[in-house]
Amino acid sequence: MRVAMRFSEHFGVTQTADDDWFDPHLTVDTKLFIDPLLLLEAGGEWASAHEQLIAHFVHCYGLVARATSSTSVSAQASRRLLTFPEPFEVGLGYTASGTSGSGSGDRFAATMADGIATAIAAGLTQPEHIEEIGILNVGIGPDRISDATVNVLKARFIEYTQTIAERHGIPLNTHRVKSARVSLEAARWIAEDVLLPTNPVDGRPVILLPRVLLNDLPTLNADDWFDSHFNEDIRLTLNLQVGEAVRKADIVSWARRHPDRVREWAREQTSRQDLHGYDFSADPLGVVQWDQAPVAYAVEHPLAARTVTSHDDLLTLVGELVDRFQHFVEQQRGWSLLWNSNGSEKPEEAAQLLFLGLAQPYLRQFNVEIDREVELGRGPVDFKAASGTTARVLIEVKKVHNGKFWNGFEAQLPSYLTSDGATHGWFLALQYRATPSSVDRVRRLPAVVALAASRTGMTLRSSVVDARKPLSASNIEVSDELPLDEVTEAES
Repeated sequence: MRVAMRFSEHFGVTQTADDDWFDPHLTVDTKLFIDPLLLLEAGGEWASAHEQLIAHFVHCYGLVARATSSTSVSAQASRRLLTFPEPFEVGLGYTASGTSGSGSGDRFAATMADGIATAIAAGLTQPEHIEEIGILNVGIGPDRISDATVNVLKARFIEYTQTIAERHGIPLNTHRVKSARVSLEAARWIAEDVLLPTNPVDGRPVILLPRVLLNDLPTLNADDWFDSHFNEDIRLTLNLQVGEAVRKADIVSWARRHPDRVREWAREQTSRQDLHGYDFSADPLGVVQWDQAPVAYAVEHPLAARTVTSHDDLLTLVGELVDRFQHFVEQQRGWSLLWNSNGSEKPEEAAQLLFLGLAQPYLRQFNVEIDREVELGRGPVDFKAASGTTARVLIEVKKVHNGKFWNGFEAQLPSYLTSDGATHGWFLALQYRATPSSVDRVRRLPAVVALAASRTGMTLRSSVVDARKPLSASNIEVSDELPLDEVTEAES
């Protein structure tokens, strides 16, 4: 029953001390990014890769500076070189359903060019770090910086992947790769036929990346710049409370007024002795280690064979899946994958991925596909389980203490069902705390579900999983006797 989802599993590779590459999931993008500053930290050939990256942007800065209008030859050339095709081959980014992110396409090229124009106007006429553009522009986040880095250095990463494949005897196939290299003189990206491993799920090529280059955010990012000692006077002027969030638009506004501070801070960071990428062993975001333990559990606890053809069949199967997930979290230390060693909770996405890690091997046993964050016109639903073209169940996963907990069930799930033309939904609540508000929400959930089902005419179910630690036994008692007229409006 085991379903190979990791690159290493599919190709039968056991990583050794010589293998410094990140082992990507073949069906789900990992929400990590290339941190350009870590190219310098890695040294060797990667330090020269950073030089190549900067050279690309030095050229683009020159084109933007020479542009006399948005239609001038220089302006058009700069936008071409700042149009970074979607690097789906690396399996990184924000996209969760499949490994095909939005990329930094044509519509972001103008944003990048505007960011460069802003940097030039602010006095940063030559780039030292491309992340400076992101600090000076609202629309350029870690995904755009990472996309740009992958594309500019793609030829290097292709060669890196081929070396790994040769070492492990991984079969290679010919693939047409967009932006396999770039010609600065001709101001265009060049597609080439190259030998790369093939993702068995979608038939697309796979490009591997060194773990040492990956991070959850660029080291040089707007929030850390604003929080640095360079801007203590600004924070005092704003009379900010401890931990108070500041909108990136406001940070960008200050950065544009103080570009010298951006440059000085960036230079200071390059000399730090504690630079590091993502902590893969601790996995604080829960975006790396979410599949191995659940898959092992599914193998040891198989579901009985059955045929799934109708909505009711699928709903029953999802119910059994949810029961197994509850047992895994509460009785098999699955909860440990939802908490960090310092006692902090991992993000809600960690719980969603953990559920996916269990759902994939179970549901595929019955030819049921589960997709994550499916866009249904009114936002993305957490999961959509489907058998054939008609039977489908939508699933929402929420932390009980999430400020939008009730909105997730009373508004989002029915809205997604309506958009999808579906009638069956499941709301999975995870309790991390024993606070009065969390206990009260758990107590009231069955009544809220019943009221929503009655109001919409949909088939709605809910379950509560005790994700608290340390876990003795599930001690959540949910009362089904709460009168519907006692259901109050959603809590904030």
